Amino acid sequence: MASTSQWLEDAVERLRARRGQLVGRARYGLKPARRDRTGIVTDSAAALPVEVFAHPFAAGIRQVALPVMVGEQIHVEGDADLDLELQLALAAGTPVRTSRPAPGAFRAAYADLARAGCARILSVHLSGELSGTVEAARLAAADAPVPVVVLDSRTAGLALGHAVLDAAVEAGFGRPLDQVAAIAQACADQSSVLFTVPHLEQLRRGGRIGAVPSLLGALLQVRPVLGLQDGSVHLVDRARTSPRALERMVDLARERAAGGPARIAVHEYGDPAGATALAERLQSASATPVPVVPLPAVLAAHLGLGTLAVVVSPLEPVPSTSSSPAQAN
Repeated sequence: MASTSQWLEDAVERLRARRGQLVGRARYGLKPARRDRTGIVTDSAAALPVEVFAHPFAAGIRQVALPVMVGEQIHVEGDADLDLELQLALAAGTPVRTSRPAPGAFRAAYADLARAGCARILSVHLSGELSGTVEAARLAAADAPVPVVVLDSRTAGLALGHAVLDAAVEAGFGRPLDQVAAIAQACADQSSVLFTVPHLEQLRRGGRIGAVPSLLGALLQVRPVLGLQDGSVHLVDRARTSPRALERMVDLARERAAGGPARIAVHEYGDPAGATALAERLQSASATPVPVVPLPAVLAAHLGLGTLAVVVSPLEPVPSTSSSPAQAN
């Protein structure tokens, strides 16, 4: 299993190696002109480790934290006491809710990047089927100080995070905005997210899955394997036991990584030992180190304690030739 710092250094080295494939100033290893850069905005559902934002390569990325309400207390990702309070609330059955950020949070991020010299911005976010985050970004983009393209990734976790990192590298080497957006879209579209939860009640409470699958899960005592499809949570397989669910996730992840060089990552919430073992099993199928990254609070709030997830993303996403150019708001 790779540490997040090892994973990040490997990612940065691989992305630097692509420099020779680029054009213009990037061909010579030069940054875009100060007033001609593209900034990237995302949200905390991207699950990017804190080490990413401390790295010089991520200077053009801004992250907007999604609110999490534990009982009557509102927190945002990064609050010192959020993780402990969330775990206690989930264990005790205390109501936990999430909401989209206020448009003002996005306006502040866009203004910050504009002040830093960005001439345009790509804002790429958690699936619109799961959250109103992307709509808040669009509202803010309408009066941003520079043109903003808002992209609904239709995914979450490091499937979104990988898309953000790929977009940041393309932007950092001076690619046009439509190409930066196309890379992010391709990575998100070509990524897979698989996960298993001890029970479906937390998903049902949050309205992310219907009542009937939740009831079946309770009656049949299954440990479901779930996934994101078209931006929503779908049942992938029914396993009778936790070991069988994990075995099925490993098989599916390996199948999806077999189509070409892939990046694999493992998410967990409340089961670090299980996540470490899962990452070790998947390392042989990944072209990069497999990190274990805790789920961000906004996702953990809907999935619950004991969640394990696997993300499979292409190492080199290929944009669709049929994709239409991105349009700025």
